[in-house]
Amino acid sequence: MLSLLPQNTAGLRSLTGALVLLVGLGTLGGCEFLVDGQGSHDRTAKQATEVAAPVAKKQKKEVEPEFVYNPIGKRDPFRSFLVGEGKATGDGPRREGLQKYELDQYQLVGVIWGVERPRALLQDPDNVGHVGEIGTYVGRNWGKITAITSGEVVVTEEYQTIDGELVVNNIPLTLPFEQSGAP
Repeated sequence: MLSLLPQNTAGLRSLTGALVLLVGLGTLGGCEFLVDGQGSHDRTAKQATEVAAPVAKKQKKEVEPEFVYNPIGKRDPFRSFLVGEGKATGDGPRREGLQKYELDQYQLVGVIWGVERPRALLQDPDNVGHVGEIGTYVGRNWGKITAITSGEVVVTEEYQTIDGELVVNNIPLTLPFEQSGAP
């Protein structure tokens, strides 16, 4: 005898899935009833505009006046409030110690080398000594001490050109040698 039902379970599953899909699509056709509450499908364009017109009128009545900001007498919200106290500058992080002056204003007055962490003694224009080691920033252009030898300290400054090229400038600071001769 010929049967309409499939003999294997995979076929039965696909048939069940198809029936569920058909029932679901059939119920979606009745969703119009849920939307307008009457189930009528003959709504005309005139009825739709009659319903939408009162909503548009309500929206026009609730328009608020445009806000205009007046900055007179108010501080600039983008300016640091610490500037007045001398704790910050407008050109980046605060510069301390060896970054107060230009690199050419410092003078190398002493070197401790031959140890694990060599150090250099640099003197600023105010005759104040500063100790620096490899990695210490020196000068206003963010130069960094990269080498310390027995007679010099090498400070490396990096900057970008307008073309985007990275330029590395090694600047040596040497110890002033005293001439021996007079007793």
